[in-house]
Amino acid sequence: MSLLYFTSFLPVSRLTKRGFTFATTAIGLLCSIVSHAGVSLSDSSVVSLLTVSPGEPLYAAFGHTGIRVRDDSLGLDVVFNYGTFDDTQEGFYINFVKGKMLYSVTVEDFNNFLWQYRDYEKRRVIEQVLSFSHKDRQEIFNFLFENVQPENSKYYYDFFWDNCATRPRDVIEKVLGKRLVYNDSALPSGYTMRQMLHLYVRNRPWVAFGFDLILGLPCEVPATPRNQTFLPERLSVMFDHAHLDGRPLVSQKNVLVNLPELDLKPGLLTPLNCAVFFLIITLVITLYEIWRNVHLRWLDVSLFMIYGLLGVFFLCMWAFTTHYSVPKNLNVLWLLPTHTIAAVLMAGRHFNVVLGAYMILTAVISVLILIFWKFIPQPFHVAVIPLLLIIAMRALSVYRFCKSKQ
Repeated sequence: MSLLYFTSFLPVSRLTKRGFTFATTAIGLLCSIVSHAGVSLSDSSVVSLLTVSPGEPLYAAFGHTGIRVRDDSLGLDVVFNYGTFDDTQEGFYINFVKGKMLYSVTVEDFNNFLWQYRDYEKRRVIEQVLSFSHKDRQEIFNFLFENVQPENSKYYYDFFWDNCATRPRDVIEKVLGKRLVYNDSALPSGYTMRQMLHLYVRNRPWVAFGFDLILGLPCEVPATPRNQTFLPERLSVMFDHAHLDGRPLVSQKNVLVNLPELDLKPGLLTPLNCAVFFLIITLVITLYEIWRNVHLRWLDVSLFMIYGLLGVFFLCMWAFTTHYSVPKNLNVLWLLPTHTIAAVLMAGRHFNVVLGAYMILTAVISVLILIFWKFIPQPFHVAVIPLLLIIAMRALSVYRFCKSKQ
């Protein structure tokens, strides 16, 4: 489950998704670009930022960014895309879990880019023509051309700090230097990086739940205006209010694909509703045990094993990966990895004093988390409340059974 949610961090473009058409077009374009190496762009050339709105697939939930370079006199109209990955590469999923996802910048024909989002994915596309001088456009093009070479094209992706939006931003900042001035008031303040994610998944409750489970304390850093530009739409807003040499950075804004914003309906099967349902079922089962003076051992074996294995997974992500956002995950305070040992003991019918003491400790920890909920530096998802009540209730049930065996 967690891996599924975490794949929402993948940017919009996949090398394998467009198939043969994309591959052949890209190869032809690369040859075309190579033929223009060292050739100056004309005075009529244009460099613009393309911003694609969020889409329905999970990998498209945060939008996409590309840099368009157009020069009609050279027959050139291409998009440089820093969000390309190939899920057929050897060790792709292992590298993903380890936090060493390899991405690359690729170049594609503008019409192919537009077709994908207009006709295939049905997503809005905005173009911001940037008020670069001829020298600026040439330097940007040279930088992008150098970047797209096979020996330079790959980079290790990080969702917050190095992605398909931050790379175009960094290219433009590197070329323009201090001549580019942002207006920080263009974007709101007071958010954390985690809260910025929630703005984009508020109608995807299971994705939000997954984020809150797998993301740790590093996501609680302030989302400064510049930090927010890891999100393509935020980068677009920042550019709208930026200035270059005292004049607006964006000279013209075009709606290339005008489609309505995505409107997702969460439905009734939200994490909170499901957790409350399981809490009610657990309460009924626990009352039944008290009434019949029995213990449904395999219920607790399964429950503690699931909680424990999740804790082990999050602990391993903390200790053995290079992902920025997953270490120091305080969800291990209630998803205790030691629950797996308790599950094994219960499966072997070892209902002894030690297991009973552990169950009391589990219940106390759950209650303390609920009491100090608002003071915990990492916010937990609201669905964790019934999940804490479930594990506390079953821990007390196991303790009661342990006492009866003494």
